[in-house]
Amino acid sequence: MAIVLNEAATELHSTTTISATKQASFLRLSVGELVAFSCRSGDLINDAGSGPSAQEGIRTHQKLQKKRPKGSEAEYPLQVQVRCEGYDVVLTGRVDIFHPQADLHTPVQIDEIKTTYCPPSKLPEAIRQLQWAQLKVYGFCYLFQQRHGQGGTGEGSDRVALQMLWYNLKEKKPYPELQEFNWEALESFTLAALADYIQWHKSWQEHRQQVATSAQALAFPFPKYRPGQRQLAVATYRCLRDGGELVAEAPTGIGKTISTLFPAIKALGEKQLDQLVYLTAKNSGRQVVRETVESLHKRGLELSLLEIQARDKTCACSLGMCSRDQEGVCPRTIGFFDRLPAARKKLLGSPLLSPQVLAKVAEEMQLCPFELSLQMLPWADLIVCDFNYVFDPLVRLTALQEQSQRRALLVDEAHNLSDRACDMYSVTLSRKETRRAAASCKGSHPKLQRSIQALVRAIDRWVKQLRDPEATSKSHAQLNKSGSEVWVTSLTSPENQPVTVSRAAHKVLLTVSELWESSQSPPEEISEWLKSIYRYVCIEQDLSEQHQALTRVFDAGTPWQEQQFKLLCLNAAGYIQQTIRQFHGAILFSATLRPANYIFQQLGVNSSAPYMKLPSPFLPSQQGVFLCPYVDTRYKSRNQATENLVEIIARTYQGHPGNYLVFFPSYRFLQQVAVAFEQSFPEVDLLQQEPGASESQRAAFLAAFTEGSRTLGFAIMGGVFGEGVDYVGNKLIGTIIVGTGLPQVNEEQELIRKGFDNGTPTTVGAGFDIAYRYPGLTRVLQTAGRVIRSESDRGVIVLADYRFTDRFYQSLYPEHWNLEICSNGTALSKSLEAFWHSWLK
Repeated sequence: MAIVLNEAATELHSTTTISATKQASFLRLSVGELVAFSCRSGDLINDAGSGPSAQEGIRTHQKLQKKRPKGSEAEYPLQVQVRCEGYDVVLTGRVDIFHPQADLHTPVQIDEIKTTYCPPSKLPEAIRQLQWAQLKVYGFCYLFQQRHGQGGTGEGSDRVALQMLWYNLKEKKPYPELQEFNWEALESFTLAALADYIQWHKSWQEHRQQVATSAQALAFPFPKYRPGQRQLAVATYRCLRDGGELVAEAPTGIGKTISTLFPAIKALGEKQLDQLVYLTAKNSGRQVVRETVESLHKRGLELSLLEIQARDKTCACSLGMCSRDQEGVCPRTIGFFDRLPAARKKLLGSPLLSPQVLAKVAEEMQLCPFELSLQMLPWADLIVCDFNYVFDPLVRLTALQEQSQRRALLVDEAHNLSDRACDMYSVTLSRKETRRAAASCKGSHPKLQRSIQALVRAIDRWVKQLRDPEATSKSHAQLNKSGSEVWVTSLTSPENQPVTVSRAAHKVLLTVSELWESSQSPPEEISEWLKSIYRYVCIEQDLSEQHQALTRVFDAGTPWQEQQFKLLCLNAAGYIQQTIRQFHGAILFSATLRPANYIFQQLGVNSSAPYMKLPSPFLPSQQGVFLCPYVDTRYKSRNQATENLVEIIARTYQGHPGNYLVFFPSYRFLQQVAVAFEQSFPEVDLLQQEPGASESQRAAFLAAFTEGSRTLGFAIMGGVFGEGVDYVGNKLIGTIIVGTGLPQVNEEQELIRKGFDNGTPTTVGAGFDIAYRYPGLTRVLQTAGRVIRSESDRGVIVLADYRFTDRFYQSLYPEHWNLEICSNGTALSKSLEAFWHSWLK
């Protein structure tokens, strides 16, 4: 495979590489990039989600630009080439409004428009200085053009008037601030910023050259390739080299991580890519990537890996390492950007920027560790993080969306992406939680309390509107099994949209933005509730045809009546597609991505993208797959199924004692069978997964599955113990899968089913499969994949449900399964005995 990669690289290398000397002396930079890196100082402002939206900013710019005086220009382009620190730097930018000289006594004026919700005098000084820095560099570029451009020099070219035009959206009033600067002051300011950036750029380029040299020399870290591994690696390299998408179903044990990372690193080394972004759905996936890269470091690779961990698991305040002041300000945010350069310099080129490494440097420099990790995003070669940092509209990292960089996106466990993305583009507003948020603001934040109370009233009015008989033509109401009222409303037409709810939600965020811009903060206890409001506004501004409104009323007519309004995304494929196309190349892979037409529909992948289905690297004889069709685990039959399940579990466990996991579709069913099993077999120690278990409890559960132990565990299908865990060797020698893993029947799943049944010609009539059977099969196959993880593993899979004999499932089972049907318990015992005897003789 190395030969194939090198040949492919040579083919492209000759046409794209320029000399190192020439490349090192030339730098193209936008004014925004320069200012963001070199001119930030002071405090870290907690502006997450606050401030005017991009749409509001655009509208304000257009409004003020239309009102500009006659003869002035909007979006005036600037481009200069400056010699600094041995580099030819091309600086580019666009001025919001350019005013030519009115007479010989007044200089040219440049306006920069900024939107705000509060008077500019109340803006934090760090924000004001950063905004003025951008305007100063624009002034430098203009005067430089006049002095050194084709126009030569002219009168007044040594001075320029710079005007910051703050526009208060709440007051609908501009706040201009005008200052004049001479050439010497602007030149000194800009060259100092450029010198700072160039020194960093030199260090970064030195690191990138080390990465390229070491990656080009890197050999595949194993003596030979497993079956299918070489094929996946070559396809990955070609996709990332040429751009596009690749979907690969690579069975458990093939080595997906190294098979995708190694060719991606090769493409990085050949300078076909600028950065790699590796997404995982679980913490265990990040650990595998980290261990893989560490093994490559030992072989000479100089690559820098940055691991992004969730804010609540990283924040020093959340972990009790520091305390906020009375106004809720973290001391590590004060002077953050003054201390950042030293920390950034210390971390540049570090092989492993793990949460532990970042926390250590953050502690030393007294910086927020999470924000420090975000500041290092542009300066790492490989980013490892959760799906949400790329796909979630609320928390996605904008640094990973910039089109100037050629990034590769590697999506591990891609079978989880569709459901996760639907959750990201769905949100529920609860009347009860909203009232609780209003109560939390009483006394301390009266204005915020009033705006939240207005949202409560808006939700009430929305429900009243739906109860109006004339509104039933737009939506349909029904009583569910619990007696609750439910309405489903299409959002495709404006008259069906909850305008009053949206308006009230916007006013809440307007009030919060005013607080943030004035260096104040809302109560800490409503932070989670506020996230749902941010998400609601974000989604509401970008609704798709796949969105519907789901309104529920519980306990109607009682003092504790609850009302919930949900924006529900039935299919996020369009949003996924938009995000994937921002990357130069994308590889989506998992052990369970079947059938192809279903996967492509769910992930929004280009229909012409290649789809790979690779063979298992293991012998079919390494695992026994036994189907017990004499069990009916459907909800209505579970009481009758319990006795049979207890017998199946006992026969499997006693047939060859060791470590086994039994996977159930729900906690209730798990506990029901557990009670019956303990009554029949009290001598067997039973370990049960608990709902809402902490990380330490999960670790203790996994710790019970060791070589030589005889642990019988009950767990939830599709949960943390059924995906992304390597039970190598005798840590797990068998799984019993109870039921077909169908998602719970509820209003949401039924809407998905109906949506696909009434959808495009390719999905009509397939709604039940798409909403229930395909997701269920994915859970089953993921769970089954825990048993055989290496060439020396041996184990059994027992499928307990008559539905597994259905032709639908039979056609989708992995090709290496030698399925054996056992008509009763005696037949199961005989089959298990034969399997284990064949390996133990």
